[in-house]
Amino acid sequence: MTLKCLFVNLLLIHTWSPGVNPKELFRPAWRWTVLAIVLSACVLAIFIVRGGRTPQKQIAEIGSARPAGIPARPQGANAGASPQPTPAQAVSTAVKDELCGVSGPDLLRAGNETIEQHVARLTQHAISQWQGSLSSSGDPRRQAIALALTNADPRGEVVDPEELASGSEPSKDTPANNNLVLLATETSDPAIYSLAIGQCRNIVSGDMASGPCQGLSWEHWASIDPDNGMPWLWIAARAEGAGDQPGVETALAKAAPASRFDSYASELSAVALGAVPGGSAPLEKAVAGGDVISMLRVGTPVGLVSMCSQSAIQQPLRKQQCSAIATTLAKEGSTYFDLAMASSLANRLGFPEETRAALVAERKQARLGLTISHPWNTDDGSRYRCASLLAYDGFIDALRAARGNERAALAGVSRTVQGGK
Repeated sequence: MTLKCLFVNLLLIHTWSPGVNPKELFRPAWRWTVLAIVLSACVLAIFIVRGGRTPQKQIAEIGSARPAGIPARPQGANAGASPQPTPAQAVSTAVKDELCGVSGPDLLRAGNETIEQHVARLTQHAISQWQGSLSSSGDPRRQAIALALTNADPRGEVVDPEELASGSEPSKDTPANNNLVLLATETSDPAIYSLAIGQCRNIVSGDMASGPCQGLSWEHWASIDPDNGMPWLWIAARAEGAGDQPGVETALAKAAPASRFDSYASELSAVALGAVPGGSAPLEKAVAGGDVISMLRVGTPVGLVSMCSQSAIQQPLRKQQCSAIATTLAKEGSTYFDLAMASSLANRLGFPEETRAALVAERKQARLGLTISHPWNTDDGSRYRCASLLAYDGFIDALRAARGNERAALAGVSRTVQGGK
């Protein structure tokens, strides 16, 4: 996985705003990566000068610089319980990862195995049990989550947008998606319907993919969820992409007065994370949490940026509509992207200085929490260290305590980090 893939994932799966620069999230990690490279060069130079008397560093140790904002590893967290392989073995046969709570031979990753494959192998049993408990539940929402989790991928390996535009998007006509569509249509539960649309929508056009996914529509979601403006925002964004300005105006007229813009990410996260067994290891919780977040593929559409562009809001009616939407997102939004979108629009629309300053401050805090608490943002797996896994473990706990409210969880995590400095 490359950082580029992760940024694309944040944009397309989590619908991040063009006003949010994803690279800002990872600047601390880049700085530490550069430092690690310099330290590696120094170690190599010393080794050469001393004629090989200095023991060779393990691969996992060379990339051990702790990212900014990550608390120091707690005492007693022993990721090195197994005998260390010789330098030749470390290079040719295995890499020794520092995976919190994991010891013995499980620490060794085969030379041809990526860090993600290693983690997936170690957590396969626990994750399968968790998904199995969701699938066997009598609760339709749990059943729907189990089906959607078959599409989960916290690594962010999605097809490049140019490839998507050329029709290379992977098929969504799968047994799991088909069963999810059936469940959504049978229950008419807006949360399940939103989850199903997220698995079925074409990332570029916003239309439903071929096959049984064609049985879903944004319009039907709007009809079964009348006080929710989220489906109308997507209908407006689809019209904007097609150059249908009358369609945009009609949809925005429906969206603007809505009392909420809800993708049901909070409710679905709370259900999914509530099923994670107590006492799960940090690595298991990290994988479960990453899977949950990656399966939630509907949020405030990025098309809102162009619909509320500087030129568009010169029209009094459009400015009024965009202001109403931004106000509701600022007050009721539960995701980081809701907050980021509200902050960007508030600045563009000239909201009162006090309101804009509060949104900027909250956004900065939330971004700090997001930066420190995600293990999947480097190619070499250096963020899978015990400290970062414990940080992400704390975020998952906060997310569960906040009943899936990502915005509240990130605020809590960033306050904890700042208080511990």
